[in-house]
Amino acid sequence: DAPHPLSKIPGGRGGSRDPSLSALIYKDEKLTVTQDLPVNDGKPHIVHFQYEVTEVTVSSWDAVLSSQSLFVEIPDGLLADGSKEGLLALLEFAEEKMKVNYVFVCFRKGREDRAPLLKTFSFLGFEIVRPGHPCVPSRPDVMFMVYPLDQNSSDED
Repeated sequence: DAPHPLSKIPGGRGGSRDPSLSALIYKDEKLTVTQDLPVNDGKPHIVHFQYEVTEVTVSSWDAVLSSQSLFVEIPDGLLADGSKEGLLALLEFAEEKMKVNYVFVCFRKGREDRAPLLKTFSFLGFEIVRPGHPCVPSRPDVMFMVYPLDQNSSDED
């Protein structure tokens, strides 16, 4: 029996948390999707999307999968080139492969670019989530927008 690699390298460069092990979920020419292996069950899964816009530009999105919903946090600062294409690939993957009911994006309400973000995500089909929505946590400093995916209307072939 061959020796098995250590799952964690002792004495490795430390961050504030242990590095998670990731499993490849999907890969094609443009999109790579990995998921952190859960340390203990019951916690939401973290899913990483990497979309190759060009040979040198990659759009990366991290999301949390929790009870048939995918939550995508929009990082502070300007969105990178290719972010829109990457997000569209994420939405398509979430609908076709993950079979989630909702994709939520969230960002700090205090952002300077909040108005253009609202406009951009509304244009893509996202709707503002009212406070108290049962699917989102109560975070007064964070704005949520939802992209509902109707899984009943899309018939599999």
